[in-house]
Amino acid sequence: MKRFIEFDVLRGVLLLMMVVDHSPSSLRLLTDQPFGFFTTAECFVFVSAFLAGMIFSKRVEKLGFAAARSSSISRAGRIYRAHLFTVGFAFVLGGLFLTELSGIRNLLDHYLINPWAAIGGSLVLLFRPPLMDILPMYILFSLLTPATFWAARRWGWRTVLLVSLSTWFIAQAHVRDILLDTFKDLPFIQLGPFDLLAWQLLWVGGLFVGQRFQENKALLPRSRLLRLVLLVLAITFLVWRWCSIAFGPDPVTRMWLLDKWHLGLLRLINFFVAASVVATFLKNLTRWEVPLRPLFLIGRHMLPVFCSQICLSIVLIGRTDSGSLTAEPLTSALVLCQLFAAPLFAWFLEWRSAAKGLARSRPQAPVLTTTSRLQRRDRKKIPLLLAASDNRSYNLSK
Repeated sequence: MKRFIEFDVLRGVLLLMMVVDHSPSSLRLLTDQPFGFFTTAECFVFVSAFLAGMIFSKRVEKLGFAAARSSSISRAGRIYRAHLFTVGFAFVLGGLFLTELSGIRNLLDHYLINPWAAIGGSLVLLFRPPLMDILPMYILFSLLTPATFWAARRWGWRTVLLVSLSTWFIAQAHVRDILLDTFKDLPFIQLGPFDLLAWQLLWVGGLFVGQRFQENKALLPRSRLLRLVLLVLAITFLVWRWCSIAFGPDPVTRMWLLDKWHLGLLRLINFFVAASVVATFLKNLTRWEVPLRPLFLIGRHMLPVFCSQICLSIVLIGRTDSGSLTAEPLTSALVLCQLFAAPLFAWFLEWRSAAKGLARSRPQAPVLTTTSRLQRRDRKKIPLLLAASDNRSYNLSK
């Protein structure tokens, strides 16, 4: 299945924005919700679900449902290994260099209190420290993908979307927070701020849109009036967001309607309106394939680059929050160096992948067995034997 350059470029941009959002630098002003009341997290989840839905439906069409399900589970396994790598890096870093990286206490406070409980909780995805709570969500959603498509085949996408929307409504009552208060004394549980009962709506919606895209079916009627309305709404949210930055947030921005962790209603509307507008211009990115190649490579090798950047962010936060590197512009300079490391690492991964592909495609010299060597030696003797027999015949005739 061919890769869509525009989606890899988009994921590369989102990753670099996420790196800045995770940093304690003043550059966050440019990347923290710059296009409205939504962050890179919503974009990541939806784009990943879109690609997962497109790929899953394509594999079902070519190889069958069982093969598509196996691929999705295998993908979840790769993300799980990446999750273990990142939390393992953080635990080792916090345990060995805590005095030098005192700022890491804010990230690993529960781990430092009870390390073995935190390790056990991480293995079963119940312990998710800050910055390391995205991958467990992806693992669970990747396992949810086959079940979603199975339910859609049996009962239809309308029923699946209705169930997902109903679950999102339940999440608005903060049911998850009530359950967590019940188990707050258990040291191996730290689920992080993301309410998966709410965020599953973005994932299921992305699967549906990806499946429709793969089948070349329009999601919305192609009307100029509708596109104009969506553009006006997107600009309205954009102006509102920057006014809240310039003049201070108004009371509405602090209400549940724009809540991030439970995906408030206005936040959802803002995201889908902006996504529909961006989608109309996304195909134009293919014209800039060469200058955008660093971003494309980041998106192509998303998982390992993401893990490396999370590890670098943990080191940076642990160092800057310790008090010795909090001054600007030094913090921003360190973040810029981290951003520069992302395309370099992606280029290295691309070079290694190309080298492995070349090694697999290179023809190997045939290995000669003892029998084949004897056969070759015998074939060499045949002309000599024929020549000798000719000489003998000639002598006899004389």
